[in-house]
Amino acid sequence: MLTLSIQNLSVHFSGNHVINDVSATLHGGEMVAVVGRNGVGKTTLIKAIARLIKRSGDVALYDDKGNLFSDRDIAYVPQLESVTSRLTAFEMILLGLVKDLRWKVTDEQIEKVADTLAELGLDSLSRKPVCSLSGGQKQLVFMAQAFVSRPKVLLLDEPTSALDLRHQLTRPHPQRRRETPKRLEIGLFASVLDHRQVGACDASQPTQHVLR
Repeated sequence: MLTLSIQNLSVHFSGNHVINDVSATLHGGEMVAVVGRNGVGKTTLIKAIARLIKRSGDVALYDDKGNLFSDRDIAYVPQLESVTSRLTAFEMILLGLVKDLRWKVTDEQIEKVADTLAELGLDSLSRKPVCSLSGGQKQLVFMAQAFVSRPKVLLLDEPTSALDLRHQLTRPHPQRRRETPKRLEIGLFASVLDHRQVGACDASQPTQHVLR
């Protein structure tokens, strides 16, 4: 079983303490939510864990034997914003393998993209330009882009911000398997607090208290 250890994580912008001394331990099989109002530092926390911004503290991913995993095993899906790319859904997902791409795309890489499309039920969108898709469809494509590299940890920034994504994820469809892609062990996502989540945790407390 994998463990994601976050120890004394802090982020400062221009002398302001955005995230201060956050510690948490996540284990394989867990899906954890960081819930809070806009502007409290959820995105900053997620980006700090993914090493996308300067931070202090330590983040380590390891197994029961103490073997450490690299940053390549942690994938980040940003909050959906305006997408104008004419790339097809297939091409956009292929970019999730950018660290392994060369001048020529291999059959194995094509197969990985095709498998990910099938696992998320996105086969019908494969050849469509991403800019032509609905908000929820775009968000699913970017999730697939993260899944295609088969990460151990998935970090999601407001994954249900597109309203029809919730509908697509919950409605039955005979051709969709909606399986979690193989080998994903830990999920951490940030979400804006709404009236249905008030009882989940007290987001007015310091971030480290909410995580613990």
